[in-house]
Amino acid sequence: MRTLIYARYSSAIQNPRSIADQFAACRARAEAEGWEIVAEFSDAAISGAAGIEDVQRPGLAALLDRIDRHDIDQVLTESTDRIARHQGDAFAVRERIEFAGARLFTLMDGVVDDITGTIKGLFDARTRKDLASRVRRGHRGNIAQGKATGGIAYGYRKVARFDDKGEAIRGLREIDEDKAEIVRRIFREYAAGRSPIAIAMDLNAEGVAAPRGAIWRPSTIIGHHNAGFAILANPVYIGRLVYGRSKQVTDPRTRQRRMAPGDGELHTGEAPHLRIVDDTLWHAVQAQLQARSSHAKGASRPERQRRPKHLLSGLGECGVCGSKFIMRGGGYFGCSRFVDAKACSNDRTIQKDRYEAAVLAQLRGLMLAPEAVEAYLEEYRVEAARRAREAAGERGRLERRRAEAARKVERLVDAVAAGGSAFAEIRTALATAKTDQAEAERALAAAEAVPTIALHPGLARQYREAIANLADELADETTRREAAPKLRKLIARIVVSPSEEQRGVTIEVLRHLDEIVTLATRRTA
Repeated sequence: MRTLIYARYSSAIQNPRSIADQFAACRARAEAEGWEIVAEFSDAAISGAAGIEDVQRPGLAALLDRIDRHDIDQVLTESTDRIARHQGDAFAVRERIEFAGARLFTLMDGVVDDITGTIKGLFDARTRKDLASRVRRGHRGNIAQGKATGGIAYGYRKVARFDDKGEAIRGLREIDEDKAEIVRRIFREYAAGRSPIAIAMDLNAEGVAAPRGAIWRPSTIIGHHNAGFAILANPVYIGRLVYGRSKQVTDPRTRQRRMAPGDGELHTGEAPHLRIVDDTLWHAVQAQLQARSSHAKGASRPERQRRPKHLLSGLGECGVCGSKFIMRGGGYFGCSRFVDAKACSNDRTIQKDRYEAAVLAQLRGLMLAPEAVEAYLEEYRVEAARRAREAAGERGRLERRRAEAARKVERLVDAVAAGGSAFAEIRTALATAKTDQAEAERALAAAEAVPTIALHPGLARQYREAIANLADELADETTRREAAPKLRKLIARIVVSPSEEQRGVTIEVLRHLDEIVTLATRRTA
């Protein structure tokens, strides 16, 4: 029996030997049964609820691709929860395996059929949720004991200590004095009236490493202060641990985990050994945060503070450092790293209207390039052939319907002629059959009236007209809102670099050829 083996473990904190142990157990069973092992696949430190696509679980995706060759008899794994801890994924994987003519076999349950798979899928998903609940309960207990539950905040380092059983004690932290002094400096300077931008610029200029190894940004210092996610509002710096400010949620579409605000239930614990800032400085900074926030909110009405959506926002990137090219003050676009913290040498800017005009001009040339036109024409040929096949199939179906209705009318007319007119049922059936015949004839006439889609010399001209129409719609304020999303889908990214001259920038637009073809095809279909 030709066999594929799969192994997985969930978390980076689990023992990586788990993969080797699972493989060893599966190999032993295969050897005892006389099964032939064709290949082995694994996913390390990936949740069983992460999904089954390449980017989510590459090992499982590779296994499914391999089994699609239809030359495998079974997939062997330790248990069903190695395959998935998500009911939908478990069913989808089992369905793929069975479609390929194979079976799923686990060391714990043997052959996994529909009933076993459904019951185990429910149990595995429930176990995952119960485990998460136990983890949260454990975190609350750690907080009460003065132990950290999340990542390592800036200014601290992890403490390696073991209990009586030789197991690592998690959540222990101690102050890193070098970084702690940077924290105190940030607090002092902000309390003295300096802005987060100015503080970040100085730290970058001095080469001070940022918390995540990149650059200091104002958001690192002050961002999300209401939730306590910034340095200036993190209560750990006064020796107080807070759990429940945030939670991890999973996007059901991408299975990506992200942080979201907590449910409102906070748990606190005292950790005086982690205090870096004294109470006087802490309260002075919190007062400043409140005062500056209130001033910013009162400066104008909220609707006037909303930033307008720009046509090219989020598409540009700096050709020097790769950061986003963003809208800055005065209607100019510039490198975000330079704007935020002067951490990039690309100090060039470009006025918004000139930026949009240059991108549109370059994109128009890319869209009219020979390979783009040829790709459009080929797509049109494929679409025309498909629609022609559909039209032929529909015409045949309608002809058969008309012929059947005509035969039915003929039989019922004969029945009436033979004396069946006395029966109301026959008269009703005849009326219905005539109605069906008339409807079939009308539908067939309508189908024959639709001209056959065929290629003609004007297709390339139509394509160019579609591109020109898009440019006109972007120039017209009344249609710009609807046309802008179409344009943005055509652009993969825009690279903005300093020109060789003393002033100005060079712009390179990278296109999405498939989106260009889709747009033009829909406009000329």
